[in-house]
Amino acid sequence: MRLATVHSRSGTFAAALSTAGAHPVLDATGARFRDVGALLADPEPWREHAEAALVRAAAPFQDGDLRRPILEPGAVIAVGLNYASHIREMGRELPQSPTLFSMLPRALTDPYASIELPAAAPEHVDYEGELGVVIGAGGRDLAAAQAVDAVAGVCVINDVTMRDYQRRSLQWFAGKTWERSTPVGPWLTTLDDTDLDSAVLEVTVDGERRQHARIDDLVFGLERLVADISTIVALRPGDIIATGTPGGVADAMDPPPYLRAGQICEVSITGLGTLRNVFAAEVQR
Repeated sequence: MRLATVHSRSGTFAAALSTAGAHPVLDATGARFRDVGALLADPEPWREHAEAALVRAAAPFQDGDLRRPILEPGAVIAVGLNYASHIREMGRELPQSPTLFSMLPRALTDPYASIELPAAAPEHVDYEGELGVVIGAGGRDLAAAQAVDAVAGVCVINDVTMRDYQRRSLQWFAGKTWERSTPVGPWLTTLDDTDLDSAVLEVTVDGERRQHARIDDLVFGLERLVADISTIVALRPGDIIATGTPGGVADAMDPPPYLRAGQICEVSITGLGTLRNVFAAEVQR
C-alpha cells in the first residue's frame, strides 16, 4: 500500500494511492486527515482507514501535487556511516553501534521541490540518497523482533548536506539540517508491499549515476535501528529515521562534483519511487 500527502485547492490531505489516483483517507467522522502523519497518529487503526479509502472514488493528481508524507514529524533521527561501501570510501572502520544525529523537522521539503543552494555555502552542497523509515505504532525499549510492527512504512530521502558547515566542528548538525533542504517521499510504502532485501538505491545528477547500492549493504538494518533508538527515546507515530547513505557521495571524489545551480538530482529506490529536485540559486529575501 502507498500512502501520500496530496495538495489540493482546499489544502493537503492523506490519500491511499492506486492506479486510479489518490483516494482520500477519512477519519471516523468522515473528515479528511491533513497528512499521513495525522493518519498515523489517529487513535483508531490507520491501516483500516487506508484500506477503506481504496474502495472510494479517486482523484487524479500530478507529481507536483505530492508533498512530503509527514508534514511535521515529531522527530527526525539520522544515521551516519551505515553502508559498508560509504564507510570504506571515507577511510573509516565499521562501527560497533549506530552513529546517530538529529535533524530539525523544518529541514525537510517536498519530493519535487526546488531546493535553494545557500548563499553562505554554495560551493560544497552534496547529495546523500537514503532509505527513510516512518514510525507507525512506535514505543519505548522495543526489541528487534518488535521493530517491524512499530514501523508504518518506508520512503526515499535525499539528505542534502552542506559539507563546509558539517566540517566546522565534530558535530554534524550545522551541515545536515539546513532549512528546506531535505526532500522526503514521494510517498510512504508499507513494508508488506516492498522487498527491501533486493531493493536498490540509486542517485543521478543530470542523468549521471553517482550512487548505486543494494539496501542490504546496510551495516545496521531497520530492526536494529528502531530497537536502538527506542532505548534512547520513545518513538512516536510519524517519526522519521534516515538510515544512512551508500558510497558515491561527491565529497569522496577528486575533484568533488558538488551540486550546482540548475542541476537536477534524482534519488530512487526499487519499488518506493523517485525524488526529483532541481537546485537553484538562493532567492534574495
